Amino acid sequence: MNELTYSTYSESPPPKHPRLLVAGALLLLMAVLLLAAISYWRGAQLPQGPNYQQDLQQLEEKHRNLTQADPQSAFVFYQLAKHTGNFATAHDAEQALEVFAQDRELNLIRAKLLLSMHEVVRGKALLETLGDSRHDSRLQDLQLDLYLQQGEYQNALAMLDERLAEAPQWSDIALYAHLLHKFGDSALADQFYQAAQTRLSVKQIKDYAWLELQRGIMDLENKQYPAARIHFSLANQIYPGHWLIEEHLAETLALLGETAEAIKLYEGVIQKSDNPLYFYALGSLLETTDTLRARQLKQDAEAHFLQRYKHYPLAAAGHLLDVWIEQQHAHPTAENRARLLELSQANVQARPNAEALIQRIQVLQLDQQNDAAQQLAQQLAATPWRTADVIQIAKTYGIPLAQPDVLATAPTLLQALSLRD
Repeated sequence: MNELTYSTYSESPPPKHPRLLVAGALLLLMAVLLLAAISYWRGAQLPQGPNYQQDLQQLEEKHRNLTQADPQSAFVFYQLAKHTGNFATAHDAEQALEVFAQDRELNLIRAKLLLSMHEVVRGKALLETLGDSRHDSRLQDLQLDLYLQQGEYQNALAMLDERLAEAPQWSDIALYAHLLHKFGDSALADQFYQAAQTRLSVKQIKDYAWLELQRGIMDLENKQYPAARIHFSLANQIYPGHWLIEEHLAETLALLGETAEAIKLYEGVIQKSDNPLYFYALGSLLETTDTLRARQLKQDAEAHFLQRYKHYPLAAAGHLLDVWIEQQHAHPTAENRARLLELSQANVQARPNAEALIQRIQVLQLDQQNDAAQQLAQQLAATPWRTADVIQIAKTYGIPLAQPDVLATAPTLLQALSLRD
């Protein structure tokens, strides 16, 4: 949904100095956002602008009009994969990009695609062929992603601090906000998200929607469901029809007890996305009212997982591990246990970050491998991650948790950013 790196193939590269925005553009952006907020509370509809379906149709038409011999075709293929989230399309896009292996710009895109699909080994190997990242922000973007997937949080923070000190970009501020939330200070994180929003121009309205989505996800994870609903609804009004926004809104509505509306949204989402999570979620909502449909949806979810797994195994497992962990708690089976043990181990070996450690610990606890779980819990506590799962795991094993150092220095950074606006 959000393109954070740019190349000569990009249609709209970011301004080199995004803080130097035209006053009229800022005023127009604020007016649009104010209208969106008022529209939400009054139940009105925003004026029609760009939406997911229109962008999809434009990408499909653009791709049809290009030949496979044109490198632009491979880039548009990648954009289609990113827009739809479809793993088969991503795999085809990867193969199309690989045809132009001598094109450095397309290799950058291919490395980004591989990392987004958790193909860390292949992504890292390709990244190492692309030169020194010290003077290339796009390579730094990929290196940042790699640091975070490998759990090298101090290296990631050091790179972010350097970038924010030199030339703050809204995407870096947003990433910093995401990390602050995961490190335990959501209120401060939200201030950074707002700081990122102030740096957007009127032409970046879809990026504003993406930032609203992130703010909503933060509230959702903190169980602040009414606040999450506001952010997701605003994001959906700014950029209507995107499956990722609609899915989060549906999840929130279900948690607020608005089941019928949640079901309606999920029905639309599964027409746009093959993500098994959404089939599971809809099936769960229908369990008491339509047992046969619920069972079919969960079978469909399994089929979609297997289709995704053959292309990108670790990305296919992803948050499905959380679903299977819950299922194993409720209805344990030997088959599910074996799958959890295998996939959580593969994930933590390839991507030893905090989220992978959490899932592996939870799986080991289910399997009553408490010594191994406690050993990983010590490793987890040494990271700056301070989500509810981390706190619960630390409490289980009596492990003290120190406050991450970055939480003490972040307010000063926020003030410095505001002075540079």
